[in-house]
This record gives sequence, C-alpha cells and structure tokens, in this order.
Amino acid sequence: MAIEQVYDAILQGVTQGEALDYARGMVWCEEETTEQEVNHCYPIETIDGVGVFYNYKADYYFFTDETGAIQ
Repeated sequence: MAIEQVYDAILQGVTQGEALDYARGMVWCEEETTEQEVNHCYPIETIDGVGVFYNYKADYYFFTDETGAIQ
C-alpha cells in the first residue's frame, strides 16, 4: 500500500507491451494527477518519469508521476 500521484488514464484489455507503448507516446505534462492510495498492483517499468503499474486484482494498467513534481 503506497500513496502515489496517479494519472487519470487507465488501460483495460491491453497487453503489457501496449501499455508501455501508450506510456511512451502520451504527452504526460498535459495530464493532471491525483494523490491516491494504490493497492493490489506491481510496477512494470518507469519511462521518462512515468511509472507503469499493473493492478492484478482489477486487471488494468495505470500510470504514475515518478518525477516528484506535483501537478
């Protein structure tokens, strides 16, 4: 259980590769984050300051701001 700055975007029904491609192609500086407690997930990779996580209980990918900047 951790508190993270989470982007609103989630991806369901995609592969891990598709989630990573989405993270690489998205313009994250234009998206807002909210502080959320995250559970039932594990990190996949960090790409340019964006954490890609998989929630294994609900079966979706989500993204976090790993730069430390609050938006």
